[in-house]
Amino acid sequence: MKRVRVFWVFMAGLAMIGLVNCGKYNCATDDGLSFSGTACTSTSPGGITSGGGTTGSSAAAFVFAVDTGSSAGSTNGTIDGYELNTSASTFAAISGYSAPTIPPSDGGVGMVVAQEQFLYVGFAAAKQIYGWSIDSSSGALTAVTGSPYSATFLSSGGQVAQSQMITNPAGTLLFISLPFTNEIYAYQIGTSGALTAVAGAPFSVPFGPVNMATDGAGKYLYAVDGDYSTHTGSEIAAYSIGSSGALTAVAGSPFAYPMWQVQGEPTGKFLIGTSGNSAASGFSGVDDDHLYVFSISSTGAITPVSGSPFTTVYSPFSIAVSPNSGGNLVYSFSFNDTATAFNAPEGYEVSSSGALTALSGSPFTQLPSASLGSWGQFDQSGAFLLNYAEYLDESTNAEVVQLSPFNVGSGGALTQTLSTADLVTAGFWVVTDPE
Repeated sequence: MKRVRVFWVFMAGLAMIGLVNCGKYNCATDDGLSFSGTACTSTSPGGITSGGGTTGSSAAAFVFAVDTGSSAGSTNGTIDGYELNTSASTFAAISGYSAPTIPPSDGGVGMVVAQEQFLYVGFAAAKQIYGWSIDSSSGALTAVTGSPYSATFLSSGGQVAQSQMITNPAGTLLFISLPFTNEIYAYQIGTSGALTAVAGAPFSVPFGPVNMATDGAGKYLYAVDGDYSTHTGSEIAAYSIGSSGALTAVAGSPFAYPMWQVQGEPTGKFLIGTSGNSAASGFSGVDDDHLYVFSISSTGAITPVSGSPFTTVYSPFSIAVSPNSGGNLVYSFSFNDTATAFNAPEGYEVSSSGALTALSGSPFTQLPSASLGSWGQFDQSGAFLLNYAEYLDESTNAEVVQLSPFNVGSGGALTQTLSTADLVTAGFWVVTDPE
């Protein structure tokens, strides 16, 4: 039987080593987990720490993860590379991959992929942003011109949330939220991957912005006023995104909707959110078993759609929205109320009116319990949904950090055909299709 202990100092712990994305997503609070019993040990036969990598030429998707170097006592951190190979039915380290060096003991403040070609990571302790181009065949990383970039505004003492570093859907702009200075920084991403500060940045926010998102069309940016200590939020600031990346406040912003995390969906019509309230957090003690959907007006203002909020089975801790407009799907991830296990993920379809309908088979309890986690990311095609977990195996007193790839099938059903992979250390990660 799994036993989970949620460490709500996730980011504080991460702040010590950089950023330890715990068993949820990189919310500013530690969701590291403790499990007892052999049933909770990792099912992965591979991972960076083992051999048996696959060939880069057959990749269905690449995964990159921050390796702080702390677990092996290394003086350097690295960006580790993995490959999903559906032909070989493997998810393992990229064969022949040369991991680039990064600042040690720093899990980052965010990691994003732009245009399926460029990878960026911000490091607070070093106050730098690193950028690489991604080889579409091998997954090899090559530093872009100017990398690493000086980013003196990054704070090494702060907490970090899941989406404090994002791009617009086109991958031409990079945004970083600064919760302790009430600012958002913005960069243009050039055709070579080089970063250029947007004129007028940083842009002021009327509160400390935490998680951010854009609408599906990339016209508007939304930032939540999140509370790290409770994993909740109080309002949402909205900005129109100019052609150069400049931000202009939307009339009526900020909007008094208490969300912790929001995500745009592909049509650009709706914003989907979770309040983050959960008995598992140990703070509110009350579950909010709902997902919220907001309609986005032609000016960027948001209002709840008819029927919102929509009832869920569990209290959503984090959400992931499919990039594929053909399905227009949203999935939620959570812990049980006693914080002793991850719940099975739930899936919902977003209708043309913004209403949510549970997918057939949701929650997806047929997925292996050892593959569950509380933070998900899609690849760009929407074919894969990866689920991240980090916990302490109490039977061995060893930290387990793992990624499980789920196939997104017809009707949004989730199955697992590739094995779970172990990551070396906790930290930010991304999945991307070869360009």
